[in-house]
Amino acid sequence: MRTFIAIELSPEVGEYLSEIQTETQKYCRRGNYTPKDNFHVTLHFLGEIDPSDVEYVKEAMFEAAQRNRVFDLKLGQIGFFGRGDRGILWVGLDKSDALQRLFFGLEKSLERQGFSREKKGLSPHITLGREVEPQRGFADVQKAVVMEGKSFSVEKITLMESVRRGPRLIYKPIFRQELKGYRA
Repeated sequence: MRTFIAIELSPEVGEYLSEIQTETQKYCRRGNYTPKDNFHVTLHFLGEIDPSDVEYVKEAMFEAAQRNRVFDLKLGQIGFFGRGDRGILWVGLDKSDALQRLFFGLEKSLERQGFSREKKGLSPHITLGREVEPQRGFADVQKAVVMEGKSFSVEKITLMESVRRGPRLIYKPIFRQELKGYRA
């Protein structure tokens, strides 16, 4: 099973990002755009794991969550990881010590459970589209689409399974772990 640990977004933030995504498309020739239901912030990509390893991942998530309180994140600016004339279009997040603390705590807990650390470290972003090709250049998209600095609360972390249904990827929550101080 192909898995990752993520921060899920509220429906309101997902709706806002969907509007931003639609706006960016006006300045792009083409792209493989992320469905609104798949918007998330990846904390740790596990990749292929055995179903019997899920309990170890849950234990690591529990440990990390017990050492981290609920906190807020703020959407940043639109960014682009270029690959030739195409690339990945994303929305960044403002710098957050709380997010870094959660990430490093999760990494330590996963390592204790026998999983490898994230090779690239943490580069927090929400992918809007892959293989996106701007009409003129990425800078034009960035200038034209103005982001509001919307904030959202991080109350839990989620183990997700990536499942392919035809041409579409669906991210299915397997387990959610609430952070310290969470109130339903």
